Amino acid sequence: MKTFKVIGLLALVFLAGFAGGVVATRIVVRQMVAYAIAHPAGAGGKAEVTLDHKLRLTKEQREQIHEILKDSRDRLRVVREEYQPQFNAIVLEARTNITALLKPDQQQRFEQFLVDNRQFLPLRELPPLKKNQPGSAGGVEADIK
Repeated sequence: MKTFKVIGLLALVFLAGFAGGVVATRIVVRQMVAYAIAHPAGAGGKAEVTLDHKLRLTKEQREQIHEILKDSRDRLRVVREEYQPQFNAIVLEARTNITALLKPDQQQRFEQFLVDNRQFLPLRELPPLKKNQPGSAGGVEADIK
């Protein structure tokens, strides 16, 4: 009987450690994704450093790659600005249609589900422009509902 208690305790400790690791990993990954969405240029800077380190770039290559990535980020921002409102409209329509099918108590649980699972049908705002970019509004944080 004593052996079963020891085995049970070890199994419980193992499962608790596993569950804690899963929760911690999810939290870290969500924070990283939210940061990458809110700061797209920050991810580009890391890419430049990684490329420089892995490829052992010359100074001229670093400068050219910097300009290429900067241009790509600027062009991607234009695309996001154009299509993000359409994306949000589709997500909002899906949420509205789902809510319309549900009973009042289910609607409350669905709203809580959306709060708990922010990646499910998220509404997002564009990240703020950097201060040196023309038309910079600043101060708008990514809203991941």
